[in-house]
Amino acid sequence: MSRYLKCYQVTMRTLAPVFIGSGKEIGKKEYVFLNQRKVGIPDIQKMYGWLCHKGKQAAFEDYLLGNQPMDFTGWLKRQGFKMEEVKPFIKYTLDCSDAIMEGGTKRLQIMECVKDAYGSPYVPGSSLKGMLRTVLLGADVINMPRKYQDIKQRLGRSTGIRTSRTNYLKGEVNELEAVAYRTLQREKPKPQDAVNDVLQGLIVSDSEPLSIDDLVLCQKVDVYVGGGEKPLPLLRECIKPNTEIRFTITIDTQLCPFTENDIWDSIKIFMESYCANFLSAFAKAERPKGKDVFLGGGCGFVSKTVIYPLYGKQEGISVVSQIFESSKAFKQHKHYLDKKHGVSPHTMKCTKYRGKTYQMGLCRVEKLELV
Repeated sequence: MSRYLKCYQVTMRTLAPVFIGSGKEIGKKEYVFLNQRKVGIPDIQKMYGWLCHKGKQAAFEDYLLGNQPMDFTGWLKRQGFKMEEVKPFIKYTLDCSDAIMEGGTKRLQIMECVKDAYGSPYVPGSSLKGMLRTVLLGADVINMPRKYQDIKQRLGRSTGIRTSRTNYLKGEVNELEAVAYRTLQREKPKPQDAVNDVLQGLIVSDSEPLSIDDLVLCQKVDVYVGGGEKPLPLLRECIKPNTEIRFTITIDTQLCPFTENDIWDSIKIFMESYCANFLSAFAKAERPKGKDVFLGGGCGFVSKTVIYPLYGKQEGISVVSQIFESSKAFKQHKHYLDKKHGVSPHTMKCTKYRGKTYQMGLCRVEKLELV
């Protein structure tokens, strides 16, 4: 009997900071500055008990519930505490050297990285599979354009229709995935139902736990076509560059037609499309290689969609610009200038680490080994 389950050990290395959000935020009243380079995330319950013991219960509750603009560090110092006294209640620290924290009493919230029950950061299998899903779809759109011709025409006619960002082009995107993946042809369900999705046979595990020391505090930075940079008031807990991420992929060959070679080829094809249709407009941007992928949040629209693989560069600029026109971001982020700049969007999503600018979420797949 032939073996129909093939399991692969995958090793991926972060080339840039990677943000895997938990959906939670650490408020400005929930972290402290231990020094100019370190932010401390305290255990608020333990710290509350300590402050009660110090007779500061009422003052602390008033601070948390009130509208005081002061950050937690400033409040603690005003109460007469030194940072040395706070250190026993710190769960973990983050290097904030590259994050431009706003001065005075105004501080920014921190978007938290997902962590397991033991407090260790990791990459969920859903994030890893989502990345592969986009890459495989993009490559198939490029390799077999006639298969998607009807959807391409319908999607083009739908752009410009104003609706919520959540629902915009949702039907057309589902159609693309239905053509690419929902081909199992099981009897009872409708062909477009998810039960017919061949990627049920692509099982991706969560990554092995990472260390809390693998995290760094990063600020969102927009890089423009001309090379200018604009730091934005958004902080994220990110996985550091040069961190190894290990996970497994199991392919059920009775359900999923994709092979190891298909994955490698799709990664290369998708990244070539990304560079040719989008990144080429940014003269100073470092070009990713054929085994590179974008993982996590904050990587930008182009890395998460297949609009450019579907339309190509020139038509794609027009379609992407029209997509943004349907959202509030059109005027706010000056997407009406996209065509003038020869790329849409006309900013690249980046961050900084140790003084260097990185494309957000860039990783390299180093190994895909059958075990």
